[in-house]
Amino acid sequence: MGHAQGVDWTAIGGASDESSVKQVGVIAGWNRPTPLWKGESWRLRLRHEVVLSAWHVPRARDLVEVGYSPVFRLERPLDGGGRVFFVEGSIGVRLLSHTRVSDEHRMSTAFQFADMLGMGMQFGRESRSTLGVRLQHMSNLGIKKPNPGINFLQVYYSHRF
Repeated sequence: MGHAQGVDWTAIGGASDESSVKQVGVIAGWNRPTPLWKGESWRLRLRHEVVLSAWHVPRARDLVEVGYSPVFRLERPLDGGGRVFFVEGSIGVRLLSHTRVSDEHRMSTAFQFADMLGMGMQFGRESRSTLGVRLQHMSNLGIKKPNPGINFLQVYYSHRF
């Protein structure tokens, strides 16, 4: 089965356990043309993702997030119909428009790292559509104290045209 090439566009939404922050955004993503590793049942792919999202922050000014993540995706094709199950992980970088999430919660620095673990399914003709879920933790890795971080549960849908 060939893996469709080109940029895919992702709509992503998330909710945080901190201060009722909600996140909505768009990701432009693309895959390395060939797998990094290929076994009998599984393969490892590298994706590149550029993200732009807005955070709705109820007790402070809304903010904007921009960033990049290299995503390692372990894939298992399920059948000849183009369905592919995957698990994924990444450590990326983010830049926030400002750092205040609430009166009690500031992110310390506008520069953040974004760790992510997720899973999902590719489906459709040439696996052009993807539906997934991710857990994301964002923090500055101790660059500046305090380093409270923030967690998001995210759901996303991608389509490669």
